[in-house]
Amino acid sequence: MSSLEVRTFVVIGTAHVTEASAKLLDTVPSSQWPCVGGRYGDYGWFLHAHEENCGTGKDRIPDDIFAVMTWARQQGFEYVLVDCDADSVDGLPSYDW
Repeated sequence: MSSLEVRTFVVIGTAHVTEASAKLLDTVPSSQWPCVGGRYGDYGWFLHAHEENCGTGKDRIPDDIFAVMTWARQQGFEYVLVDCDADSVDGLPSYDW
């Protein structure tokens, strides 16, 4: 029997991403994002919760997105589904846009 890898993810609301970051994730092809992930239909984004933000310039993960990733890692998750219909969580800034 093969050994399958299991990964965990959490679903949180888009309120934890600034409007500027949302525009970046919506308009820039995911192959050019400063983090691993992709669009989730018209509803949000699926992101790997990077442990480090080593990029510079356009390769740097925006602070609001990295805060979401850091929170997810602290909670034991490896991925984050940022969904427009999901709830906000305590401990993360929320943005009104």
